[in-house]
Amino acid sequence: GHQSCVNAIAWNSSGTLLISGSDDARINIWGYSGRKLLHSIETGHSANIFCTKFIPETSDELVVSGAGDAEVRLFNLSRLNGRGLHDGAATPSALYQCHTRRVKKLAVEVGNPNVVWSASEDGTLRQHDFREGTSCPPAGSSQQECRNVLLDLRCGAKRSLADPPKHTLALKSCDISSTRPHLLLVGGNDAFARLYDRRMLPPLTSCRKRMSPPTCVNYFCPMHLSDRGRSSLHLTHVTFSPNGEEVLLSYSGEHVYLMDINHASGSVMQYSSGDVSELMTFTPVPNRREHQPSVSSFFQNGLQKRSNTAARVCIFYVLVLVLQVEKCRMLVEIAKRSLEERTNIFHAIEACNEVLDGNNGDIGPSLRHECLCTRAALLLQRKWKNDAHMAVRDCHDARRIDNSSFRAHYCMAEALEQVIC
Repeated sequence: GHQSCVNAIAWNSSGTLLISGSDDARINIWGYSGRKLLHSIETGHSANIFCTKFIPETSDELVVSGAGDAEVRLFNLSRLNGRGLHDGAATPSALYQCHTRRVKKLAVEVGNPNVVWSASEDGTLRQHDFREGTSCPPAGSSQQECRNVLLDLRCGAKRSLADPPKHTLALKSCDISSTRPHLLLVGGNDAFARLYDRRMLPPLTSCRKRMSPPTCVNYFCPMHLSDRGRSSLHLTHVTFSPNGEEVLLSYSGEHVYLMDINHASGSVMQYSSGDVSELMTFTPVPNRREHQPSVSSFFQNGLQKRSNTAARVCIFYVLVLVLQVEKCRMLVEIAKRSLEERTNIFHAIEACNEVLDGNNGDIGPSLRHECLCTRAALLLQRKWKNDAHMAVRDCHDARRIDNSSFRAHYCMAEALEQVIC
């Protein structure tokens, strides 16, 4: 295996091979079925490898790496056949040295074996086409005139949406949509992920002259982070969902946010934690709705037909639903006890999450209101980053159920006080 920490892993298109890149400047290729190391490539990088990818439609023979030495290297695995795992350095099939700072992320397009995109902390996203050449001069050399800059964001960083971009946006991540490959997502050392349509971008340029940042299709950022202007806040990873309908944003020292690409607003953010084993299991929830009929529909479709079989099925499902509701009540009581005793706050929040996210339609408004208020109070006790904002959300939902609820209004006031402070 590797001799130092692993910074990047990626699957091939069929899920049979896994590629990893490490601080030891090696790329390892692993076979999933046999759990075996197939290749260990001494890449020749002089700094930590931060990103690796299989190139699509090449029979998994071409792999690419990007590293802290600002280089992008392409390797042909077929040339390694017959060699031992650690038989010296491998000669790259292509070497791109046009970045001036660390290369943090690579992106490939499904079905395209000729192009790879690299995002660097120098503020540029470059498009490397293997058909146009297999190498380029080092950055800063007199011969360099690489016209492969797709995005020049060296004057693209913003402290808030209202502020004009001024400083270099050190890119940390990028991704190409697998369903709409003209869509490009990038994230860097500010709070905003940017979505671009490659069809609308200007032609590839060199980096001789700093360009004004091109217009993006949309910005993605949680509302409460969009105007903070914290210098330490930055994105570490951005990616599209497999169906291309959502984007996932991961922040340094912050939460992970899932957003709808077609309806970007505060209402579509989702935050969840999977660190704790589930206390109970519900049926699948497509589109956040329980995939089973309601109690009333069982009576209408079962008992009204006066079918003995339908009646038995109806009664069975009603009993299941009753048991689920009772379990939800038990979980809420556990959460309330933890709130009173100020113990096991994290597990209590998880209990509320299961009640609210796992069985939305059948617990009834009263229990739902009680659980929302309890979770809001627990979040205010835990006081993690953005817990106050999530408490405001829960209080708002509780007030929609009962606008005269003293508990919901009281928690809302306390949450808003924490947000302001």
